[in-house]
Amino acid sequence: MPAPRSDPRSKPTESTVADALTAALADASAPDVASAYLFGSIAEHRAHRESDVDIGVLLAWASHPTRAARFDAGIRLAGRLQGALGATVDLVVLNDAPPLLGRHVVAKGRRIHCRDAAADHAYVRDVQIRAADLEPWLRRMRELKLRALRG
Repeated sequence: MPAPRSDPRSKPTESTVADALTAALADASAPDVASAYLFGSIAEHRAHRESDVDIGVLLAWASHPTRAARFDAGIRLAGRLQGALGATVDLVVLNDAPPLLGRHVVAKGRRIHCRDAAADHAYVRDVQIRAADLEPWLRRMRELKLRALRG
């Protein structure tokens, strides 16, 4: 596993973070991670020395059938990844993420780990459909609220 950043003032790069994450997620102790995405400032090459590491993970539904179980697994995984990276980790459990966030992660992020291609494919398909269904309603609600604020 690549060493964490030794100089806290150095900015994380996509390749060093992706390598460390790939190694950490390939570990046999993370069999319940179906897929993982690197997104945010690091994936978009906008990172600076204060940047956190944004990671979206799809957990195996069979291993974590409830929202509470997925929340607990996400907390444990975030701690492990933070230790492996030596940087602050902002982990999103995609199973429970809002559709627009999930779509953003899979569309703009970089998949760095895939243990279950079928589950990942199903999630990507479903989250894009849910986001497309929800987006017009959210746009309309935003317009109505802005109009009400303007008087």
